[in-house]
This record gives sequence, C-alpha cells and structure tokens, in this order.
Amino acid sequence: MYLIATLLCLSSFTAFALAKTPHYKAVFGTRPDQTLSQRYLITAWIMLLLTLGLNISQAVGYGSLMFCGQMALAVLLLGVMLAFRPRWVRSLFYLLPATTLLATVLSIL
Repeated sequence: MYLIATLLCLSSFTAFALAKTPHYKAVFGTRPDQTLSQRYLITAWIMLLLTLGLNISQAVGYGSLMFCGQMALAVLLLGVMLAFRPRWVRSLFYLLPATTLLATVLSIL
C-alpha cells in the first residue's frame, strides 16, 4: 500500500508542476489553457489527499510521517527530472497512472 501512496504522491506533484506554465511548456512545448491548469490543480489536490488518507489508514501513528517522506521524495525526483530532463516528465505523466493501477490490482490479489 505504501507503493500505491508513493505513486499517488508522485502523480500529484507531477500534476502540480504541469499546472504551471513554464513547466508545462518545458515538457510539452506549448502553453496550457486555463481550464487544463485548473483541472491539473484539482486532480493534484485530490490525489494528495488520497495519499494522506492511505498513509493514515495504514499506519495511524506514523502515517503523517510517511506522508511527509513521500512528499519529499516525490518533490526531489520531480525537481531533478524537471531540471535536467524535462521531456522525461512526459513519459512519467503517462506511466504513473498505469503503474498505480497495476500496483492497486496486484495489492488486491
């Protein structure tokens, strides 16, 4: 379950980054329109709250600590990727939902 929470957190911060015009332009080469940016922000907040909920439901005492660690890891990975290889974020943008879905299915089985 912590893998799912970490993937959700990374997806959330990817959406936060893509909601900003400079990051979106570095990744996709165009400017995002206002509705797309708002959708990214709403989706990012929902995924971040899901991550917090997952962590607290798994480890009541240490859930918030795990959440802080996952956020730090996600921001570090995304920041390094945006600084050195912004085009890789496009691949990450498409792979993260599939990987999260696969991890969820495998955890249920």
